[in-house]
Amino acid sequence: MGNPVKRALLFLVILLTSCGGGGGGGAAPASAPAGTIASTTVAPGSNVLSLYAAPASVNVNVLLASITICTPNSSNCAVIPNLLVDTGSYGLRLLKSAIPASIPLTRITGSGGGPLFECTQFASGYTWGSVQLADVTMAGETAYGLPVQVIDDVSAVQNPAVPGSCNGISIGNAAALNANGILGIGVFPYECGQYCASTANNGVFFECPSACISLAEPLNIQTQNPVPRFSSDNNGLVIVLPQLTSAGASGLAGSLIFGIGTRSNNALGSATVLPLDSFGNFTTLYNGQTLSGSFIDTGSNLYLFQDGATPLCKYVAQGYCPSSTQQLSATLQSTASATPSITVNFSVANADALVATGNAVFNNIAGTATSPSSFDWGLPFLFGRTVYFAIGGSMTPAGSGPFVAF
Repeated sequence: MGNPVKRALLFLVILLTSCGGGGGGGAAPASAPAGTIASTTVAPGSNVLSLYAAPASVNVNVLLASITICTPNSSNCAVIPNLLVDTGSYGLRLLKSAIPASIPLTRITGSGGGPLFECTQFASGYTWGSVQLADVTMAGETAYGLPVQVIDDVSAVQNPAVPGSCNGISIGNAAALNANGILGIGVFPYECGQYCASTANNGVFFECPSACISLAEPLNIQTQNPVPRFSSDNNGLVIVLPQLTSAGASGLAGSLIFGIGTRSNNALGSATVLPLDSFGNFTTLYNGQTLSGSFIDTGSNLYLFQDGATPLCKYVAQGYCPSSTQQLSATLQSTASATPSITVNFSVANADALVATGNAVFNNIAGTATSPSSFDWGLPFLFGRTVYFAIGGSMTPAGSGPFVAF
């Protein structure tokens, strides 16, 4: 079997083409007042990281956060802003251009004695770069000596050509990412894990003394989700985003809370727990389809699912553009059983018309998925909800992860 953790559809930012005169046939929703920022009311705390959105001029529904990185075991630190918050991947990936030259990180030597590089495949392309150690702080939580991917590291001692197995379109730049990097904080500790620790030619980790060779690499030097590396509040996380009107908003102020059931601000309360399988998936029942490759992904800026009855947009790539807003419903279940069974109601408006308003965040924008067996509950799903992500193998008051709850 292949890697039981890594999924093909983890991250997909739909790039929007120029909307010209707007349109697509749907009536444009009334615009929210200029400068309207939708916000939550989570109290500040040492385990609370502020979330915000990229401006509409960059893209819509791009959830961002700022972190602090330091040269390992030093006070030599810098704030890195505008990192894409992605619950569909695992590990921190930083553009080399976003790391100040005054903050040197520590290069990692792989199991074979060569400098370690990584190829990470996403639905929208790949990132390629060296793996280096950094101390990473988010709010008051720190992951010391965390292996991170430094994307497009042209200053590496060896700057090897991208291996042929690392295929697709490179998204290793700020324009493609809409961000300075990716903060992968999904429900597993590692992007690859035991598969890459035991399998040579895994296509993920490479040592590049000259030509690049894919080798098995131990867990401790693989890129890692920073959350399990915290000394506390390390069993998962909670994302709290504000409710939106049908017109969206020009920005948002949300919260990322570390830990589940470790403090009063991250208690599960009455949230329903939805267990996940070894791929981090659950099942969505939608329109007569059983979609067992479903997941909740803040790195996807649309709901993504296949629906042949809804017309595609003229301007928004892969977007749905119904002539009037559709009120839809789906049922979420564990892949292992029919319980719990959670009904989710959602709406899909005309994406071209939404983008033409100039707002930056929407809860009713959708597009077509590339996989017929998946339903990607992207960022629109999280607006107006408190959503919990439990790390696989970590204990919480509701049992061991991986699970999501809301």
